[in-house]
Amino acid sequence: MENVRLMNKETKQKSVPVESGAEALRKLLAAPAAGQALSVLFGLLFLFQCMILPLVGKAAVGGSGSPGAGPAATLWKNQAFFLATLLLTLATGGAAFYAKWLRRQADGSPFPKFTAGLLALALALLLAFATGLLGI
Repeated sequence: MENVRLMNKETKQKSVPVESGAEALRKLLAAPAAGQALSVLFGLLFLFQCMILPLVGKAAVGGSGSPGAGPAATLWKNQAFFLATLLLTLATGGAAFYAKWLRRQADGSPFPKFTAGLLALALALLLAFATGLLGI
């Protein structure tokens, strides 16, 4: 009878608290490689955003300047594509900044100045696009 009690005590495992999905994601994002990878992707997306800027700029909205030239025939498609890529760039930039912020809280690494600055530029680009300043 005593052997049964010993076996029951030995075979019972202590319950391990289950980690939530949000906590697992935080741990993944706090890793140094995650923040660096997201920052590099954010920089490349911002570069691409700057490269497609003429699709919604002055030449696309006002025409080439020659007599009879008007807005581009596909202006609404250009604007939709520009907005979609801008939102993707902003989402990636927000994720990169959040990942670096989590890492900063975990190990005291420096403030992500470059990521924050580029994110501010992307937000300014969104504001300029929403107000129509890119077409001036």
